[in-house]
Formats: sequence, structure tokens, C-alpha cells
Amino acid sequence: MIPKVSILIAIYNVSEYIEKCAHSLFNQTFTDIEYIFVNDGSLDTSIEKLLNVIEQYPERKNQIKIFHHLINKGSAAAKNTAIDNSTGCYISFVDSDDYIEPEMIEVLYMKAKAENADIVVSDFFIESKKKSIIVCDYISEIKENNFINMIKHEQTSSSMCNKLVKSTLYKRDDCRVTETLNYCEDWHIMTRLFFYANKIVKINQAYYHYIQYNKNSITKTINHMHFENVVQFWELLDTFLKEHNEFEKYKQVIEISKIQSKVRLMIDTHSSKLRKEFANMFHDEETNCISDFKRGEKLMLLLVRYKYFGLAQLFHNFLVLKHKKNLQKKVED
Repeated sequence: MIPKVSILIAIYNVSEYIEKCAHSLFNQTFTDIEYIFVNDGSLDTSIEKLLNVIEQYPERKNQIKIFHHLINKGSAAAKNTAIDNSTGCYISFVDSDDYIEPEMIEVLYMKAKAENADIVVSDFFIESKKKSIIVCDYISEIKENNFINMIKHEQTSSSMCNKLVKSTLYKRDDCRVTETLNYCEDWHIMTRLFFYANKIVKINQAYYHYIQYNKNSITKTINHMHFENVVQFWELLDTFLKEHNEFEKYKQVIEISKIQSKVRLMIDTHSSKLRKEFANMFHDEETNCISDFKRGEKLMLLLVRYKYFGLAQLFHNFLVLKHKKNLQKKVED
């Protein structure tokens, strides 16, 4: 019998977190679930710990499948392996260092069926070591606005993890994750899912806990791969929209969003060398829309454009200190 929901989990060196994640998965109030774990060449005790947790849930054993990559292929390849081997009507992704509330799958599935939705979105928690913050995702009642908001990557989260999605969308050939894209892969695939989805609905409740204190997370340190993947992400989206004769329709929002992604990288990286190497990234788009940016963003872009890389580094250091002071103030409050 076809399971109603497949939960897909890629695993790579998460021995500190996998037990809490697995318990949250197997304690779901919803019973008709298929669990697909992909061991992406883990070198630690993640799989041993997962197997120990599985032994505590004999009623779930027949619902669990574990696939192994002999070497680490990256999160994109692991997600594709999980999708290819899933059989559920709906798919939900959970990162193996995160965890979910017991009723998450039941609530999202019932909402999907009640409203005949292709995608159901919920709010989520951001978990630091000192506090938990609820982030409210945003979904419009207008289909095109949702696609635009996904491109903008501001109000609407590009995470694959706070969403339940019809498996037929994930299994489209052009909705596969590009396996050289290990940063922005969620954003890459969600733009396509939002483009094709006929109906997207929202639940105004948080069920997903996103852990921010995993030091091994790919998003923690901005390096060469992040810059290359951002360039590749926009090339792929441009090509996708041109193939559907929709590029001119979204050109303006894409230009602004490209420069926003550039300025984030320029601010977040600690490397003057990377700023120098990618200074001309999206040069034409920057010329067209630099006036649309905030003062601090504009300053970083101008410093990089005119090759004041030393000053750009000092500005970066100032922003880091300012961010730390703001976080400290929030904790004290």
C-alpha cells in the first residue's frame, strides 16, 4: 500500500543531533509514514545511533528504509537519492540536525487533504543555545505572488523543511536538485515547486525546529563554494524561466534579488580574497539597481566595486561586532 507521507532525511556526521531528530520523527501522531534515511558517507557514529533509536520503535521498523552512499556526495545528491526512493503521496524533508513537533505531519497532511493543496507551509522555530524564536513564513492567496516572493527570498522561506509537498511535484525531472549545488539547493528546488504548484496554503503554527548551533553546518562559514553556487543558482533560474518564456516578466525582481544575494555574501564572508575574486559578480544588474538598496548594503557594494577591499574588510568587521552586540542585548532583555 502506498504510504500517505514520506519523510526524507539526509545524514552526514550528525552524531550529536541524530538521536533527538529520530525520536521526533518516530513519535509522530500520524502513523502512515514512510521514513527514508540517506547515509551520505558519514564518518562518525550517526548511523549506529540512528539504529539504536530505531530499536526503541518496533512498530515503526517496517516503515524505515536506509540507503548508503559509500562516499560523501553532498546534500543535493543525498536529497535526490531520498526522493528517488520515496513512494509516499506527499513528501516532507527534515534535516538530520533538526527536530519536529509530534503533531507536525498529521496537521500538515490533514490541511493538504482538506484544501486539496499541492504545498502546505508552516511557521518554524529558530533554535540558538540561549533562546528559541518563532519565524512566521508568508504565503499569499495569489499564486504569482508566491513565486515572486520565493525569488526574493525575504518574506517567504526557501527551506524545504517546513513544508509538505505533493510527491508528483518533487518527482518532475526539472524539479530535481542539481547535484553540484550544495548551497542554495533548497532555494533552487522551491522556486520550481512554487512555479508549478496550483495551490499553496499556510498553517499559522510552528512545528519545525531549525538548529543554528551546529558548527558543522554548510551555512556557517562562507567560502568559495558559496559564491560559485550562488552564481550557478541564478544561471539555472534564468535558464528555467527562459525555457518557459517567462524571463522578461520576472527580470526586474531577479536583478534586484541577484544583487541582494551578492551583498549578503560580501558582508558575510571573512575573506577579502573572495570579495576581490567575485567583485564583478552580477556587474550589469548592480549598475541597474544599486539605488534600491539600504545604505549599509550600498556602501559594501561600492567599496567592492571600486576595489577598496581593505575598507570593505573593516566594514565587515564593524558589522560583525554590531551584530554580536545586538544579540547580546536581546539575550539580556
